[in-house]
Amino acid sequence: MDPSTWTSSIALDQLPEGKGVRVTLEGTDLLLVRSGEHVMVVANRCTHQGAPLHKGVLKLAGSMPTVQCPVHGSVFRLGDGGVLRGPATEPLPAYDARIDGDKVQIRLRA
Repeated sequence: MDPSTWTSSIALDQLPEGKGVRVTLEGTDLLLVRSGEHVMVVANRCTHQGAPLHKGVLKLAGSMPTVQCPVHGSVFRLGDGGVLRGPATEPLPAYDARIDGDKVQIRLRA
């Protein structure tokens, strides 16, 4: 993905409020999470051993939305992919997202 180009991913109505949705875009496996009119996007694979984060627990209440890896329990910030709790030590790649009409558009965060 090119950080200077927005790419359409899915229709907004395919992204339910508060539920993680897995999307593959240009060969990249992504986790999209909608909270109101805000969409957060990070890589869908845990940096520890590659578990699918769309099957993990989301916590959207409060000021720091997170996803917990379903296998070993690593916790990542959805806003920037940072690690809050290991065993993972590497952050997730994070992406910018916007709503354009009825589509969610994504670009690699520069």
